[in-house]
Amino acid sequence: MGARPRRKGAAQCTNCGRTMAVWFSDGDDEVRPIGSANGCPCGESSFRVFE
Repeated sequence: MGARPRRKGAAQCTNCGRTMAVWFSDGDDEVRPIGSANGCPCGESSFRVFE
């Protein structure tokens, strides 16, 4: 089984407002900051993706 295609984009942390480069997949709610497996440096893991 292959991996889901993912795209680069930008998203804003819902806690502190920091804008970060992220990986995301269409139809998938998971947003992962590029270079950070633990989410935002503030500790939050919820992001608003810029369209």
